[in-house]
Amino acid sequence: MTVAARTEMTFDFNQPVTARSPEDFLHLWKETRNFLLGPELIQFDMEFPDAEQIVDILRKHPDAKLNSNRLNDEAAEADLVEKLRNAPLEQIVDLPFNIAMFELHNFYGEGQFLREFQERVMIPWRTFLASSGLTWQRAYPIIFISGKGCSSTYHVDISHVLAWQIHGTKTFHGFRDPNAYGPIQHVVDHRDEYPLKSPPDHAPDDVLSYFMEPGAMLWNQLLTPHWVEGGRNDIAVSVNISHGGIQHAGQFCPNEQVLRKHWEDHPDEAWLIDQRY
Repeated sequence: MTVAARTEMTFDFNQPVTARSPEDFLHLWKETRNFLLGPELIQFDMEFPDAEQIVDILRKHPDAKLNSNRLNDEAAEADLVEKLRNAPLEQIVDLPFNIAMFELHNFYGEGQFLREFQERVMIPWRTFLASSGLTWQRAYPIIFISGKGCSSTYHVDISHVLAWQIHGTKTFHGFRDPNAYGPIQHVVDHRDEYPLKSPPDHAPDDVLSYFMEPGAMLWNQLLTPHWVEGGRNDIAVSVNISHGGIQHAGQFCPNEQVLRKHWEDHPDEAWLIDQRY
């Protein structure tokens, strides 16, 4: 892990923004828009199998969530999932699939592909957060895989997410002014409106996009509407670290303050405990 010296910069969200110092990171964390983390701020030193090998490892595990965001027909999607689990690897690598694995502890054992993951990724990341003065209630990793040319839904996450691109490319789309398309109070009160197959009608100039190549890291702000497009010619693999209850000096970020107030008024909806660390 490397931590940079202080830099001064003005953040212009008419273009992609990158945090390059701990001070930048804290300033942007208190924002409502997404941003990149520069390599001079933090990097992880871990090698992964290639994308096809990771697909082959995860697709057969019972905890893997398999689907396709490109298929609207349930029967066609069920057929794709069956092929994805059971067909030879060479027959499925070009299919329009999405894979999510939340239970990464299944692969931490000796001889498995994530055996060094805690030491090389999670411990350095938690150390970085703590050294930045942040506390948190949960921080657990997920692997997301998108087949060639596959995209995500238009959605919001009830978490702060560090997205680390491992293989392939993705373009992460949000809005320069998230409040214009997803006012935070409305998002908190009406989360049942998400996800959607595609984003709402919008002006192209309103979109804040980040092209992510292997090694890129992006901070996705809690409950900001976004969608992700995979590269046309490659399988995209990312590690996403999901966080909840992050505070600095005892204060939540602006979006989480709204969420916590909602939970005070609706305690039956509160998501305060998660065992997937």
